[in-house]
Amino acid sequence: MKVGMVRGIIIAIVALIVAPGCKTMVTQETSGTFRAACVKVDVTPDQPQWLQGYGQRLSEGVHDKLYHRIVAMDDSTTQFYLIATDICVMTPSYCEDVFQELEKETGIKAEQVWWTTTHTHAAPEVGPTGIEQLFMDTLGDRYSHEPNVEYWGTLKDALIEGVKKARAQLEPARLGIGVGESFANINRRGKTGDGKSILGVNPEGPVDRQIGLIRLERLDGTPIALVANYAIHGTVLGNKNMLISGDVPGIVAEYVESKAGAPMLFVNGALGNVAPIYSVQVDFAHSHINEFKSLLGNKILATNESISFMTSDVTLSLDKVIVDTPRKAGLAWLDPLEDYARVSKEGTTLVRVPIYSLTINDDTVIWGAPLELFSEIALNVRDASPFEHTFYYGLTNGTLLYLPTREAFAEGGYEPGVSPFTAQAEEDLTAGVIQHMQRLARR
Repeated sequence: MKVGMVRGIIIAIVALIVAPGCKTMVTQETSGTFRAACVKVDVTPDQPQWLQGYGQRLSEGVHDKLYHRIVAMDDSTTQFYLIATDICVMTPSYCEDVFQELEKETGIKAEQVWWTTTHTHAAPEVGPTGIEQLFMDTLGDRYSHEPNVEYWGTLKDALIEGVKKARAQLEPARLGIGVGESFANINRRGKTGDGKSILGVNPEGPVDRQIGLIRLERLDGTPIALVANYAIHGTVLGNKNMLISGDVPGIVAEYVESKAGAPMLFVNGALGNVAPIYSVQVDFAHSHINEFKSLLGNKILATNESISFMTSDVTLSLDKVIVDTPRKAGLAWLDPLEDYARVSKEGTTLVRVPIYSLTINDDTVIWGAPLELFSEIALNVRDASPFEHTFYYGLTNGTLLYLPTREAFAEGGYEPGVSPFTAQAEEDLTAGVIQHMQRLARR
């Protein structure tokens, strides 16, 4: 019998022994020095909070808990921390302040950390008002109250302690990548009879329905964490809801965790023009929110079961580039955002958009940005990517609000109305990200 055949049989037997419940044969390699850990930290407030995402609302209770979910990964050269928090958005300046304190206490640098938000609209405000201040005519009274600064500190302290704990718990691990699909979302740029764009539903509109999944497990096959990437606004619950909740991302994460036996980070994708198929419902009783356990949760679990290769031979590489694109004419700017603006030699005022990238071995690239990106842009980048797997992590390290397509700017509507960008942004961002990925692939 040939050596290769013997090795294949041994691998198959080991896979069946360590993962008897899996429906898919899992090939496993253990030659690397990769380590991973995951920590889940309860950050549910115990006092009423101003909720973010609609007009101003003061919470009247808690429906389900909010968490920091923190993954640490270490390939012996690069140490990376990914955080998914059950809040709506935060300003880049608040994020930077937290990272500065994190580095002071731990030595972990900002470039090692991606802090993403799940974008639930049923969670407390976090951090000072940022770029939203420039669009108060559109956003109305949602920031016309005194903020609850105490909760910001609670969230920051919990994050720092959670990162410390994750680093301390790093252990030998394997990593696997999976891709699935869910029809839990829908394009939300509805059209009136006269063609005007409104927030609604557009079943014929483009939408990114890919599930991108990272599975982390110990060398004995027991799970450490899942990281699920999917594009969906956290808006099953509307502006009449007064209960704190993780909305779809939180409900689905808790459900998957109950089945998988490990924490699941929900990292939102290109959600700018994407809603859940049931959206802005008046309360939990009428929301259909538990249906998302099947619509999305079971699809994530199926994607997990489909992963057929796990390896501890993992190489991580972190990078960052800046994409400059024109700022909307006549739009003011804020001092805390001065690092996100410059003037070109020609005198054009530009927004500087940070693009973060994580490459995993030679087949997977993840790119993130502080944006509510339109799905078409992420889909076009994925189609042009030289990597086998390409995932977009939205609302990474803050928010610069919406980056719509050129077509959406021509149509008008809510998202272009609260965007600091111009119709040129789609082209500039797409070209910049694809060029960056091509450089990563060549390297």
